[in-house]
Formats: sequence, structure tokens, C-alpha cells
Amino acid sequence: MDVSIHIPDKIARIMEKLALAGFQAYLVGGSIRDALLRIPCEDHDLATDAKPEEIKKIFPRSRAVGQAFAVMLVEGVEVATFRLDGAYSDSRHPDSITYAKTIEEDLARRDFTINAMAYDGKTLIDPFGGETDLKNKTVRFVGSARDRIREDALRALRACRFAAKIGGDLEKKTFEAIRQNSYLLKNISAERKQQELSKMLLGERPELALSLIEKCGLLEYILPAMTLSVGCLQPPHHSEDCWTHALETLRNAKKPDLALRLACLLHDVAKPSCRTSAGKGKYTFYLHDHKGESLVREILADLRYSNEIIEKVAEYTKYHMRPLLYGCLMKDPALQRFMGELKHITIRDLLRFMLCDVRGNLMNEGKGFAFTLEITRPVMRRLRRIEKENRVLKLSDLVISGDDLKAEFALPASPLIGEILRHLYETALRKKPEWANRENLLKEAGNYLAKKEKE
Repeated sequence: MDVSIHIPDKIARIMEKLALAGFQAYLVGGSIRDALLRIPCEDHDLATDAKPEEIKKIFPRSRAVGQAFAVMLVEGVEVATFRLDGAYSDSRHPDSITYAKTIEEDLARRDFTINAMAYDGKTLIDPFGGETDLKNKTVRFVGSARDRIREDALRALRACRFAAKIGGDLEKKTFEAIRQNSYLLKNISAERKQQELSKMLLGERPELALSLIEKCGLLEYILPAMTLSVGCLQPPHHSEDCWTHALETLRNAKKPDLALRLACLLHDVAKPSCRTSAGKGKYTFYLHDHKGESLVREILADLRYSNEIIEKVAEYTKYHMRPLLYGCLMKDPALQRFMGELKHITIRDLLRFMLCDVRGNLMNEGKGFAFTLEITRPVMRRLRRIEKENRVLKLSDLVISGDDLKAEFALPASPLIGEILRHLYETALRKKPEWANRENLLKEAGNYLAKKEKE
């Protein structure tokens, strides 16, 4: 089939050199899929019938990056020799490989039809109907669905991710094979699950991928704590269950920020365990934010997320119930103290998350974006004013330190130093911004000491 797919100049040069040396060369995999979807792709892989040693002769500066799998790195591009895979006893890598003679044989070992296409600069090689599946927005295993999922169980998560990427669904046999073999995810390392989950969350339709994960019975093998959210109703404040709310909150997170999107998904993870009947079909969820903070830490640590990500998501979860949006009930000193209390995210990060949370409540669905703007504007005005005035937010913002107090008042190192600094901090929060200069702070410290001496 003749089609026109743009090939970057560097890739075209590598293909041309292979062809001049008498070898076949094809653009393969995700770059073909993305080109047909008309979305940008920075990752271009090539397949060729040239053996690694032959590739080395043509490109002397190339090097092996997957010697066991006949992959060479040429000018930053992976060039793989056509191959056939043996059995997958470790549910990840083939035990052995043999060289294949044709591109069709090489494509037959790949996971999904939409990833099993090749392009030589003019003709699309599509032996399994990947282009048709793309048009139909369908993810389908190449060949036997049962064999593909048993070769590598992570393909179950990849299938859900690709279905979300193309805005579609899983083909029936693919869905059934994944659901019947969902338990095989137990054999997959936490690191690989985390990588796949992160890719899903950073995609354009993360909520669709997560919805498929739940439908396929995979949720208990990647986020077991979230299974309790499915069907956990939360009237009177929500018309949707906790799982649907998590997905809706995630859907509203437009910024592709991993910590933000993890927080959207996990912020209410403790609600099912905190649910208490309030009578007449209503429930309360007291302290689910505090319990959720520790639970989020456990979940993300089990998935081997970095400490930086864990701390950010935990902080989102801990503070997501603060009345920041709802008319901003905090007075300025309390708001400043809260801004200074945040260590891993900013007040704007939290505000962005809270908007996702509000819009993820289906009871607010008809109110739309105007509603969220209405409750956000007064908060943003106050934040801008506080920031513009360069107000004291935390104790370390004071222009004097404990050493200054010791030098000014000849004080020894003692708990009294910290007591004075805390007093100065609380005083500065209540005063006008210009008050918190060195002269006034030292004067106030002197007054505080004098008062202490009289007591």
C-alpha cells in the first residue's frame, strides 16, 4: 500500500546507506502508528535484514545496545535486525532469538497490530491490518491473544494505554485474554508497572486508560488499594462513587504533571476505609485526607516512585480538604501561614488540583468552567496581593535569625531563642508587610524579653 509518511532527514540517511549497501531498511513501530494518527513522534526505530556486524561495517561508530536482541545504536537511532523470538520463560524477554528473513516475519512477533507496521519510504507494510484497526480505534493483539499476553503480562497495561492513546477500545478477544490472564501481572516488577502507569497518566486520556484497567480486572495488581473505591458511594456531597470521582478528577487535570495526576487519582483513596453512615443514606468520611496521606506514601513506595514524587502527592492529599476555594474562609495571616506550610508543592499547584477535584464532582457538572472561575478569582486576587507585597510566609522569611538575637541581646543558646522567633513570626503575620524590617523585629524582640522578665 502506497502512503506518504514523513521521515526525518537523519533517519532517511541511515535507511539510504543501508539500501546502498544492499540491505532492506524499514521505519517500524510507534513512529508509523503516530504518523498515521498525525501526532508528533520523537522516537523512530528501524528494522533491517543486515546483521549487527554488517551494520557495524556500514556505520563504524555504531554500537550494540541490545546485543542479545540484535539492536545497534546508529547516530542515536535504534536499528534492529529482523528476528524471530523464542519462548518467554521470564514473562519479559525471549529466551532466544533467531534472525528472520523478511520484515513480515519480524512484524509477526510484535504485540499489537497498530504497532506491527513498517514503511520503506513509499510502501506501508501492514500484514495484520494495523491501519484498519487504527481507523476503527481498536487495539488488537497480533496473532494469538493468549500467546501474546503470556509472553509478557505487561502488555495488558500497554493495551489499555494504547487504547486511551487512540481514543478507542480493546478488541473482544484481546479484552478477554487480558481479563482471563490478569493474574500474570503478579510476575511483573513494581518498576515496570510504575513506568507503564506513569506513561498512562501523562497521556492525553489517562482516565480512559484507568477505566479499562479496572474493567480488565488489572486494578488489584497495580493499585490494589483503589479497588475499594469502585462502587463506594458518597452521598450527599457526590452523586458518583469514589472510583468515578477519581477518574473525573483525573480527566480535568489538563497540565501533564505526574505528581498532579497521581494526586487526582489517589487523593480520596482512604475514603472507603473512613466511610461512616450518617443515616438516611448519607455518609461521612472524616479524616480521610490524613489517613490518605500515609496510604498514598505506601502505595507510591510500593511502586518505587521517587521520594520527590511521593512527597508531592502526599502533600496534595494531606491538604486537599483545606477551605482554600470555598470563598477562602482563611484570613490573611492564616492564608500566609498555610502558604508557608507547603514544602513540596506551591499554593498554585494546590489550587490547580482543587479545581480538578471540584470539577470532578458530577454534582457540579452542569455548572462548568464558569463555576470554577467564580470560586477561584477571589482566591487568586488575594494570593497575588500577598505575593506582590512580599509578605512573611514562614519563619525563615524573617530578616533576622537566632544568631542576630543572641548578638543583640547577649543571649545564650537556649529554647528561648526559638520562642522569640516564633513570636516575631506570628506578629509579622498580623502586621502590614513593611513592618517586618530588622529594626521593628529587634524592637519587638526586646519588648517580648522585657515582658518575660516581668512574669
